[in-house]
Amino acid sequence: MKQMQKMLPMMGMMAVMLIVTTTEAYAGTTGLVFQTAYNTLVGWVQGYGGKIFAVLSFFIGLGVAAWTKSLLPPLLGIGIAFLVAYGVAIIQGVATATI
Repeated sequence: MKQMQKMLPMMGMMAVMLIVTTTEAYAGTTGLVFQTAYNTLVGWVQGYGGKIFAVLSFFIGLGVAAWTKSLLPPLLGIGIAFLVAYGVAIIQGVATATI
């Protein structure tokens, strides 16, 4: 009980801060602040940077498979290559989905 009484002022201050800053949370939902960074990252992933990353992940998986005599690492490399190739489209579809 004493510990709860000690925490009560801190919880009250946190509640006030939450109420005061709630309007700030919706300030950037329609802005173009991060669009340049987003377009740059999408360009890298969908361009030659993503292809190089996908091929390297597959070949690293092949190397690990040869070292450990397991077939799982190349399959993980193929999975990573798939995510690099289609991940952006999946994320865009989920982010823009409407009910």
